Amino acid sequence: MTALPRFFELLAKRWRDWRTWRKLAAEADPRNILALTREIREMALVAARVCPDQEGPLARIQAILDETGRLDSLARLPDFKRLPPGKRILLRQGLLQSREQLLESIQAAPTPTRLLQ
Repeated sequence: MTALPRFFELLAKRWRDWRTWRKLAAEADPRNILALTREIREMALVAARVCPDQEGPLARIQAILDETGRLDSLARLPDFKRLPPGKRILLRQGLLQSREQLLESIQAAPTPTRLLQ
């Protein structure tokens, strides 16, 4: 009698584990990393236009542009798929941090005019 509920608990745990594994696999997919890299590169180009006179953010933006350029070329190689999923997930987390930094830089940029639109 107690074996049946235990079986369902085990089945539910396996199902959750499998769904978590699939979610992580999708996040670590090279195509998704490549799309995120392109998005961040476009954001960096916009951020460079928004705050061209600020030295600190501009250096950070340039570093992000360089890193995304290298990652873009690496992600296109077939060897990128051979990287362990854990390393690809770490790359993705780094990209998400870069995106947050870009958003902060864009939000901290002074407005181009003093008049409210």
